[in-house]
Amino acid sequence: MTETPGWTSPGSPEPAPGAPESGHQAPQAPQATAAPLPPHPAPAPPHGPTPGIVPLRPLGFAELMDGAFALVRRYWKTAFGLSLVLACVLELVQAGVSWWIHVSGTELQATFSSYYTYPLAMLAGVISTGLLTPVIGNSLLGRDTGPKEAWAQARPHLGRLIGLALLHTLIMLGSLAGLIVPIILLAVRGDEPALLILTPPALVPALWIGVKLSFAAPALVLEKQTVLGSLKRSWHLVRGSWWRIFGAVLLFSLCVGLLSAVLTVPGEIVAMLIGGTPGTPDASDGAAAVSIAIMAVCGTLAKTLTIPLTGALLGLLYVDQRIRREALDLELARAAGLPGHYAPAPAAPVPGQYTPPGA
Repeated sequence: MTETPGWTSPGSPEPAPGAPESGHQAPQAPQATAAPLPPHPAPAPPHGPTPGIVPLRPLGFAELMDGAFALVRRYWKTAFGLSLVLACVLELVQAGVSWWIHVSGTELQATFSSYYTYPLAMLAGVISTGLLTPVIGNSLLGRDTGPKEAWAQARPHLGRLIGLALLHTLIMLGSLAGLIVPIILLAVRGDEPALLILTPPALVPALWIGVKLSFAAPALVLEKQTVLGSLKRSWHLVRGSWWRIFGAVLLFSLCVGLLSAVLTVPGEIVAMLIGGTPGTPDASDGAAAVSIAIMAVCGTLAKTLTIPLTGALLGLLYVDQRIRREALDLELARAAGLPGHYAPAPAAPVPGQYTPPGA
């Protein structure tokens, strides 16, 4: 006899009085012809239920990468429509910076011209991740999302999402400037260029903070968090899993960077053959304008493809982390209406609760 009752599935009848769990033999019942037992149900697939693009279970890096590419490929109209707008804005600003450097800049400024738009790129990254989150949420449930529907679901969060993007960008710039700027000033004023070797280690705090805040946009949209609440939520979710999330983001960033290089390097070669490095002061006005235009077209194409991929990966990483820590797969299975999962009674959303997009 065991003191712990066996597992009973929901909805099954209560055990009869005197069942083996009680330790006493049940009274003999009249003999009756037993009905044939139904066939034993097939066991659940080991890969987990898959109502959408990825299985509802913890995912490996290869599955996260496949899921990000599959999501962008399946909902390409929505994903590329959003990223095209952001890419055009970024490249127009970059073209303006390159032309300004050509007209009145120096060779040193031309070398670091791509970094002038880095804050705007960070801002666009947070916004794109948040706007893609409803598409990701619907895709996990096996629901298709068109561009109009995606915009209708993301629009109520747009104000808070822009506020989050601004605050997130300020935090990242502050963490970068807090250590790097003093090192550069000491190296320049003290005529000690060897101090610049301390610049890479100074990036570590900003990198650590960036990973800790990487889930803020999905939390804001799917959990209906406030701006500060989404930052705190991301900080809590990443706790204890920083290295795994960092590794996944780093490997995926290398793959996306390779894809971006394939699209931009040919343009750089053509631009250099025409009139030198785009935006350099020594090129003629005509050659500089053509070079900048070529790089703007190539950059727009590269960002249009890579921005949604990065946003999709961060959204899937957020879901994967909640599955690992909070059993979100069960909640998603209920929301998808999978057999064997019972939907709870409607209730007001609470912090940390998954809210299906459009609810």
